[in-house]
Amino acid sequence: MPEANNEAQRFYQNLIDIGFGEEMVSRCVLLKQEGRKRELLLLLQCSRRDLLSNIHAEQKKLDCLDYLVHQLSKKGGIA
Repeated sequence: MPEANNEAQRFYQNLIDIGFGEEMVSRCVLLKQEGRKRELLLLLQCSRRDLLSNIHAEQKKLDCLDYLVHQLSKKGGIA
């Protein structure tokens, strides 16, 4: 049974590495244990969508910052 234990440990660690809190980790683990794969996949897909949305928002901030740095680096400053 070491394989199943290692698989469960890897699944748990992956959820932690994603940044899920204990409540979300517990929910995912329970869904997996109960064989509710469709619900688990839906939950993970929603989390992925939210994470990607956050990445895009942070990218927009980075683009604005880069623009300001570029404008300040030019001779005339911010136009």
